[in-house]
Parts: sequence; structure tokens; C-alpha cells
Amino acid sequence: MNERMSKIRTTCIMALLAAMIIVTITSCEDESDMAISKIASPVLLDIKNTSPNEVTAYFYELDKSGILDYTIGIDSIPLADLQVEVFAASTSMGVFTTDATGSFLVTFTGAKPNEYAGEYKGTAFRFLK
Repeated sequence: MNERMSKIRTTCIMALLAAMIIVTITSCEDESDMAISKIASPVLLDIKNTSPNEVTAYFYELDKSGILDYTIGIDSIPLADLQVEVFAASTSMGVFTTDATGSFLVTFTGAKPNEYAGEYKGTAFRFLK
């Protein structure tokens, strides 16, 4: 009786294991058509608090040409003459243009700027900070 129960138990465990493997293999699907298409941002944004009512936004392009050389790596190139619309509390504060250092200063009295939108090389971007 004991040997028969052991055999039944082993058979049940093997059947359960096989079922789990089959379910795992067949349940994975590659979902190629996502609801939102994600595109990497063409620019990098860095924000510094200059004073209690001022922030400076710095915009860079990432040069990845030296990514395989550890002595070079990824380089950040300042973006001059980039037009960016700045928002605070979902209200536009205006369109600002970056200078030669890739930056501009935003002075505010109420809500702090938290959204930056623009377009670079034909790709739109929007940052929420």
C-alpha cells in the first residue's frame, strides 16, 4: 500500500510539474503593439535652483559615439538656440530659448516650473519635474 501511494504521489507531482511548464511556456506573449509608443527623449534636462524664485534649465544632447570606448564614454553637448515652452501648474509661462551654454533662467512668483516641452531634430519631448 505504501509503495502504491508513493507511486501515485510521484505521478501526480510529475503531471503537475509538466502542466506548470506547459502553462508557463504557452502563456508568454510578445506584445509589440503597445498602447503608447515610447521614444527615447532626444535631449537631457538638468534643473538647478538658482535662488528661491529662479531656476536654471540646462539642455544637452547625448553623444553616444564613444560609448564602446571607456576612455570616452557618453558626452553631453549643450544645445544652443533650443526653444522650450515652460509650464507651471499646467499654465504656460512662455517660450524660452537656450543660450550658448544650453541653458536659460526662469523667474517665477507663484508655482515653480515643473514641465518643459519642445522639439529637437523632429522629435517632440516633454519633461515633468
